[in-house]
Amino acid sequence: IAMSLRGTDIARDASDMILTDDNFSSIVSSIEEGRIIYDNIKKFIKYLLSSNMAEVGLIVISLLAGLPLPLLPLQILWINLMTDSWPALALGVDPAGRDIMKKNPRLKEENLMTDLKSFVISAGIIGTILSLGMFLWAFKSGMPLDKVRTFTLTTLILFEMSVVYSAKSSRPFGNLTNNRWLNISVLFSMLLQILVIYSPLNVLFKLAPISILEWIPMILLAGVGFLAVEYLKMLKLRKNQYGLSS
Repeated sequence: IAMSLRGTDIARDASDMILTDDNFSSIVSSIEEGRIIYDNIKKFIKYLLSSNMAEVGLIVISLLAGLPLPLLPLQILWINLMTDSWPALALGVDPAGRDIMKKNPRLKEENLMTDLKSFVISAGIIGTILSLGMFLWAFKSGMPLDKVRTFTLTTLILFEMSVVYSAKSSRPFGNLTNNRWLNISVLFSMLLQILVIYSPLNVLFKLAPISILEWIPMILLAGVGFLAVEYLKMLKLRKNQYGLSS
């Protein structure tokens, strides 16, 4: 490590790192900032992959079962481009967790996906089960397909708006509300969904208005999904702690 201001040219040429302000505390700050960026990339990937897995699972199972498409192409684009994108971007500016500097250094060759697989798979499966369950219930109730897809789409979006908070931390219920931009983006995404359902845009997206009471089962399902994801995180944490202690 060489000093930029007080170091010699030879020292700077031979060094692996140059301190531009000659302050060794800058190394700690740089490490912390690098860890924050790396963690936020992982959160971003966790959220988008688990959300997309839920969508793919819903559509594939419905097609294999010979059911109508639960979501139309335009509705899938709506989820990916409008409702999911804002919370995902907000994860990019998520504040650091309290334990950010207590974590062990990661290996340079460490696979980014190694630590994400369990969350992506578990959250994706839970999202698939919830949205597929809502689709089957609405379809078997004899509702028009537009309304069936409204229930399915909204349930999926509500689940994804809840699971984005789960993606923030590997600890159960960790750092849920410390990102103001995430809270704003989730609210904005839900307002967009409400606008699509209750405005003339519902004709374009082939959706149908639903009553206030009909929101209750969808909100409850999203809440159950969120708690299920957090519970699985708790089980994984306990398993890791038991493995370390043994």
